[in-house]
Amino acid sequence: MKLHLVFEPSILTPLVQALHTQGYSVSGTDVTLEQFAIAATATQIDADVAIVDGSLGVLRKQESVGWLKEVRMRIPDMRIIVVLPEADLDWQRSLGMYGIYDVYLAEQFRLEDVQYWIQTKKTLADVPQFHATVAGHKAEHKVGFSLEKNKGKIQTILADWTKGFKRTDRRSEPTTVETTPTLEEERLAEAQGKEELEAPSGTLEVQEAMGERTEHQPEPSPALHIPQPYIVAVGGLASRSGNTHTAIQIAYEIASQGIKTAFIEYRSKPKPSDIVSFATDFNGLQFHHQGIDFFPNRSPIDVAEIYTLEYEAIVLDLGVMVDELENRLELNSAAQEFLRAPFQYMTLSAAPWDLHFIVRNSSQLAMLMRKASLVINFADENMIKEIREMFPAVTSILNPLKANPFTSAGGLAHWLERPKEKRKRWFVH
Repeated sequence: MKLHLVFEPSILTPLVQALHTQGYSVSGTDVTLEQFAIAATATQIDADVAIVDGSLGVLRKQESVGWLKEVRMRIPDMRIIVVLPEADLDWQRSLGMYGIYDVYLAEQFRLEDVQYWIQTKKTLADVPQFHATVAGHKAEHKVGFSLEKNKGKIQTILADWTKGFKRTDRRSEPTTVETTPTLEEERLAEAQGKEELEAPSGTLEVQEAMGERTEHQPEPSPALHIPQPYIVAVGGLASRSGNTHTAIQIAYEIASQGIKTAFIEYRSKPKPSDIVSFATDFNGLQFHHQGIDFFPNRSPIDVAEIYTLEYEAIVLDLGVMVDELENRLELNSAAQEFLRAPFQYMTLSAAPWDLHFIVRNSSQLAMLMRKASLVINFADENMIKEIREMFPAVTSILNPLKANPFTSAGGLAHWLERPKEKRKRWFVH
């Protein structure tokens, strides 16, 4: 059985290692739901089961449902296990409508929980209150519809759905459309209010969310908490576009804010390091310079290990992300790392031949440019204006390069003003 995992980087490494010890094969990982959907669209996922943090990298549950729907459409035979941070009937029902039945509620979990999720296959009957609606409709179809004859069934179904919607509405934004409730709706609402008042505090929502079933829930225990770092990917489309220089600029700007920062020189293929020339304390693995911990000449496997270290920000110098093969381009492993990063900077020179390269291959580069900001090196104001006219939908930043990269003159770390996402998931190991 092949597994695909979608969790925060700080969870992935210990979780993958723990699953390997139990004989499971992890064929791939992603760190956001969007990248999971992109990989599925690009047919880059080869797995029987995907285990997913349903709230990863999204602000609203509609985004989560949208990305997972995309994956379901692209890989219909893959089973998807979703872990949610809270009891939300609307969220669970929406996933159930797309055939995603294996939904669990957990803030922290153990290896035993993951094994249970893999071994226990849910069905439509496990979607809270959704199965009752389906069963009700089937019964009506068999006996023929009669308003008077089926009145009790209809009200039962409506009451079940109303319970979920009442609580969901309190957590969501207020709607601007007002409607006058019918007499029957008022009675249902009054009955619902009485039921909630009679129920013990803090138990009703959980009971309904679990469909009045007993599930395998994680036992409370101390969780290993590693802060989620900022991961900034800096990659180029051609050599000598100022990629390493720009990545160092960004790392220096971050470190100057008092943030513990690592710089990784990513190498998809072995080659000499470009950054050890200014190292004075290089021990073969890393060195420290200008407030930054540098990790030169690191392989893709090394990157995952550095993610687990307690850095607040990690800057990836990915180098050239595309390989030219005859009349087409191929994204290399650096491009995959670039797409997984929440912050993406693509370096580009404004030379006519570099712009011609992008225009000529724009369809193949669309995925890389989807969320990236273009950092334009070796350009003046007229050049940056031309580029912004060519790519109006892409954020373009003019970088005033200086010989010394350890400078804050570029103003490239503007994203530092964005707040960190609240950590929602822990893997206890």
